Amino acid sequence: MTRLSIAEELESAAVRVADISRAELQIALRRAALMLRNVAGVALEPATEDALNSIAPR
Repeated sequence: MTRLSIAEELESAAVRVADISRAELQIALRRAALMLRNVAGVALEPATEDALNSIAPR
């Protein structure tokens, strides 16, 4: 998946948050977390890094 497709998936989930299943939301958030964690050169605060690792462990 590309960054654009993940962003579109998250935007779609935000629009239909009342209708999206918990499993679909978890998948979308895990994909976003993995992408954020794996982007080189992005410095994350420790709390943000911990949150990402709890959603998408290494």
